[in-house]
Amino acid sequence: MEPVALLEDPHARAGSGWLGRMRWALAFGLSGRDTVVVALAGFMVRGGIVLLAVPSAVLPSVIGLAGALGVNAFGIDGRPTSSFFELVAVVSAVAALYLLLATLVGSLVDVWLIEAALDPDGRSPSRPRPLPSLDQLLSLAGIRAVCLVPLAVAVAWAGSRIYASAYTELTTPSSLGVPLAVRTVLGAADAVAFVLFVWLLEETIGAVAVRRLVLTRCGVWRAIGGALSQLVRRPITSAATVLLSYCASALAMAAGIAAIATAFDWCRVAARIQQPIPLSFGIGQLSTTRDIRPALFLLAALALAVAWLAASTLAGIASAWRSAAITAEVAEATSQAAGETSESRLGLSETTPATSGH
Repeated sequence: MEPVALLEDPHARAGSGWLGRMRWALAFGLSGRDTVVVALAGFMVRGGIVLLAVPSAVLPSVIGLAGALGVNAFGIDGRPTSSFFELVAVVSAVAALYLLLATLVGSLVDVWLIEAALDPDGRSPSRPRPLPSLDQLLSLAGIRAVCLVPLAVAVAWAGSRIYASAYTELTTPSSLGVPLAVRTVLGAADAVAFVLFVWLLEETIGAVAVRRLVLTRCGVWRAIGGALSQLVRRPITSAATVLLSYCASALAMAAGIAAIATAFDWCRVAARIQQPIPLSFGIGQLSTTRDIRPALFLLAALALAVAWLAASTLAGIASAWRSAAITAEVAEATSQAAGETSESRLGLSETTPATSGH
């Protein structure tokens, strides 16, 4: 697919102005089941599965953490031992392998969504699309890897603050009525907020750079430099696109997480009922009385499954919309830059008229 064809198409599809591009992006997010499924796959593999699983997770107690980490992980003085560092090394290696896999799969999803959104032939997103070349896939993965470096530095800086907060809450809890994870985050709120800010910034730069590479076929560093330049030259529309798309995703995730948490609480309540709940069926002598606790638990489990399905659907739609919104913004910026370059080469950008000499 030629980059020129991709750059010419957004004007016809997105309508006029920023609002037109956002409406077009929303229409793409709702364009079909395959779009939602592909966007959801990219969201899940990049960590979305953790967000959806948090409401259904039972946080371990202090004794449970001690049993999981082992009694030799920390000394009597509270300092980590060599066993703890070995555990950290193993967890870090597994996390690195997962990040590599997530980067490659996420790059495939990015290319599919970008080319489907700006396909000049108008093909349906449900139709098969060719796989990207290995060079393009490695370049996209390289962009994501470079953008993860600031996040890794931020996590390393915040790690000591979070560790200190967790150790304080383990030894001298501030409130036993609040879960340990919540108390740890509140105790290191500034460090957590800094990590979230760096994550949002690098995610934005990476998303713009990925789309510039796909649209213009440039290199990794040129794509990252172009992304930084675009955010500086178009701060209003870029910030509005990022804020709207990410806020919409946050609202969708909040609604999905709330539904999952509510349904999970119903399951826990239904599973902990000790007294039988009798209910009579039938008429007269043909009636029978049964304990309906199993039925209540099955209904609660069904509600949890429906909540997971609804949350996943909302996450897929929001991810597809976010991808298309950023794609349209990048396509608009790159097409304008290409037009300015063409005008400059043709001499159309001259501000003073040419005069003939005597």
